[in-house]
Amino acid sequence: MIRDKTSFVIICLAAGTQVAALPGGAQTQSASVQVPIREVDLSDGTRRYAITIKVDGHPIDAGLDTGSVGLRVLPGVIDSATTKEVGPVQRYGYGVGTTLEGPVVRTEVSVGDLHKSARWQDIRAIGCSAARPDCPALHVDRRQFGIQGNGLAGEGFRAILGVGLASADLPNPFQEIGAHRWIVELPRPGETHIGKLILNPSEQQIIGFTPLLLADAHRTRSNDAVRACLQHNNGKPVCAPTLIDSGAPGIELVNHRADNGWTEGTTARLTFGGSTDTEAMGVRFTVGRRMQASRFNAVADPRVEGMRIRSGLLAYFAYDVLYDADRGTIAIRARPAYQDGVIAVGGSHAD
Repeated sequence: MIRDKTSFVIICLAAGTQVAALPGGAQTQSASVQVPIREVDLSDGTRRYAITIKVDGHPIDAGLDTGSVGLRVLPGVIDSATTKEVGPVQRYGYGVGTTLEGPVVRTEVSVGDLHKSARWQDIRAIGCSAARPDCPALHVDRRQFGIQGNGLAGEGFRAILGVGLASADLPNPFQEIGAHRWIVELPRPGETHIGKLILNPSEQQIIGFTPLLLADAHRTRSNDAVRACLQHNNGKPVCAPTLIDSGAPGIELVNHRADNGWTEGTTARLTFGGSTDTEAMGVRFTVGRRMQASRFNAVADPRVEGMRIRSGLLAYFAYDVLYDADRGTIAIRARPAYQDGVIAVGGSHAD
């Protein structure tokens, strides 16, 4: 669920170089914590992903969203009388147009065995942005609204856990409770085992990850876009800042007119690093396959300056993704192929 911003700066972080380990920088040594990630399917077929956390001692299923930043909790979950406001009222918007408004408060937050006093947004009002006044929140009674629920009554979550590395008024909740890096391994279609989130993975657990080339390496960057190219069959590649996002189920080509080759059943590839070299790491997929979360759309978005690719879940189905908050980096490690699924290609993997 990307919160869209518009500026991008090319950086010189080399991609495609596999590393044995990524030192933690300022990271202090602490035991790794593993938490299950569950797939939750909405009635319209949209895949969402959840983990169970505790806020002020109350267990909550929160939507795991790598495309936004900040823990935000709907009214009625935590008694506001027991919280202490520590920050001003914020208004935070998402790519679909939904806006959440409320003050910043502080209570204990727990993710697995990791817990600490942390800041989060106590949502008091739900609305739509001026750019998308007909957003999903408009179509459901507030008492039945759920975050990431697509405007479906009684669906979605009572909280959203935005764990991107981009700059935001509300801090990353994992960093707030003492996580310096984390690995996201989403559950995949057709597989029986659940996914896993690993907080503070050990040096052994991060062997084999390859850093991605970011569009903006600054700690104050407005989003976590990487350099990548999208291409179908032998068509002309489209290269642009690319968002990988656990809260976005499909592929969108933003502010660029797609040719007629993006029809259902077409073979295509997302290549990381801003190169179309067939040796570069990437994801091979078939357009329009539910098992691959590869529904394709070309859209215009006036909030976005220039062209952009929103690749949704493709990277997570092909790779484990490592976020290092101390370094501000994102890295990937290939997962085995799954039946009728996307395939990690390039690098040291067979194409």
